[in-house]
Amino acid sequence: MLYVSLACRLTLAAVMALAAVTKLRSPGRFAASLAGFDFIPERLRRPLAVLVPGVELLLAALLALPSTVTAGFFAAVLFCCGLTAVPVLVLARGKQVSCACFGASDVPLGGWHVVRNSVLLAAAGLGAFLHVHLGDGPTAHPPGIALAVAAAAVLTTLIVFTDDIAVLFRSPAVAGDTGR
Repeated sequence: MLYVSLACRLTLAAVMALAAVTKLRSPGRFAASLAGFDFIPERLRRPLAVLVPGVELLLAALLALPSTVTAGFFAAVLFCCGLTAVPVLVLARGKQVSCACFGASDVPLGGWHVVRNSVLLAAAGLGAFLHVHLGDGPTAHPPGIALAVAAAAVLTTLIVFTDDIAVLFRSPAVAGDTGR
């Protein structure tokens, strides 16, 4: 279970860092994407465009430092609850809103995003549970560490490229292709 906790930790740290970097590379794009979220008051959109990547970087740092891993996992649980609520609210309102969570995507939020954010939430919760109950656990061995790193890399890739994967699985009618 030590390696599962490590995979959760690495996945969350990598996803949060990548999400923050993509937002900070083009801060106006993420801020502009928040305009479609009618449940976020307009006066809060600019501060959120700065706060969200700041929190993502903080979470990545907390998860990277051995002395703050527990705090990082619990903070990630809270943050991922919010991340999961956003596409749920968008879907419940029947809106077509895209989010620049990982860059320049125009894919509207949908079920894929709920699943993606739920996976992040599950990784944060599982990682927190295991870390609290196992602590640093037994001595780690290189093959187990390598497996945890590989699992985290695969999971991080799937999470970061959710929009691209969603486009691959769209039916042609939804994607705008009439087959002619």
